[in-house]
Amino acid sequence: MPKANIGIVGGGIGGIAAAVALHQAGIDATVYERAPQLREVGAGMMLWPNATRVLRSFGLLEDVLARSGSSTHFLVRASSGTVLMNIALGEFDVPAICMRRSDLLTVLLAALPPERIRLGHKLNKLQQSGDKVRISFASGLVAEHDAVIGADGIRSRVRSELFGHSEPIYRGYTVWRGVARYDGGAILPGANSETWGVGKRFGILNTGPGKFTWYAAVNVPPDHLDAPGGRKRELQEAFIGWHEPVADLIAATNDDEIMKNGAYDLVPLRRWGEGRVTLLGDAAHPCTPNLGQGGCMALEDAAVLAKCFDQEAAPEVALRRYETLRRQRTRHIQQRSRLMGEIAQWENRIFVAGRRVVTGLLPARLFEHNLRRVYSYKI
Repeated sequence: MPKANIGIVGGGIGGIAAAVALHQAGIDATVYERAPQLREVGAGMMLWPNATRVLRSFGLLEDVLARSGSSTHFLVRASSGTVLMNIALGEFDVPAICMRRSDLLTVLLAALPPERIRLGHKLNKLQQSGDKVRISFASGLVAEHDAVIGADGIRSRVRSELFGHSEPIYRGYTVWRGVARYDGGAILPGANSETWGVGKRFGILNTGPGKFTWYAAVNVPPDHLDAPGGRKRELQEAFIGWHEPVADLIAATNDDEIMKNGAYDLVPLRRWGEGRVTLLGDAAHPCTPNLGQGGCMALEDAAVLAKCFDQEAAPEVALRRYETLRRQRTRHIQQRSRLMGEIAQWENRIFVAGRRVVTGLLPARLFEHNLRRVYSYKI
């Protein structure tokens, strides 16, 4: 049987990774991206062992490692700097790393023939008839494929075409992100961290020699506006008195390079697809950023999708099998990430004090055991 010809709507990490995985399986895939150029918006991202295992299967792990910073353990800290928990990230067949989202996109794009990317095409309409899916774009382009994958993010147009509009749910806090150079001694080698305060927290991730991604999550209304003095000044005031090098990282980041996004997700979907169309990544299962698994889940999706197409002759069968294999795991990650965010953003000082005591008393090995369920996943 001839291999299916797949259209992918969305040129983020999930969409490009799906195209790479399908291409390596000998399946034609074309990515349609609404932007005139490909660029990943965001600072750094964690790639946990479940994601680096996928990248190894793509033959891209060495290129990724050359652009990343290592992560051998993860610290949970109090705002004073006291380490409440030290979680080891070793004992896996592949490493946990952190890298800039744009660098990961660059590595993925290098594994894909450039003619497989079509830029400047915003989806207008999707129609299924017989054995084809017809997709029409605002640019006037019309294309037909044997199947279509919606990898167009949390506000997915493909999902809306299938199931109607779903408004993302704001979870009570906003996340600011930046990348800064830091050469001081307050960050231990291989140690990424997250510091918990009252209604706010601050994370530090090593993205390579001398550079660190940082993020700050603060409880604010969904319509929160930037302070008159700018984002940097607002964060400096919010985190005054916190341990080193929080202030140094904020100060070393240009105000116009600090990104700001609300924490949103969706109630898990009961189904992802219909006929010859399905969803992937944030279009299917957006989650809050608390486990650092959003991009990792998209990479897993891409690998499973390609494997299903490689093993099933009928596109509908391949898509339904993919959905069945992925729904339970991604639902678990969505729910667990939301719960972690709720706990980490507590404002009640009694709850916060109890959280600090419990976190300091629980053995790190308990957390390591629970995380192994997430990180040990294999396609």
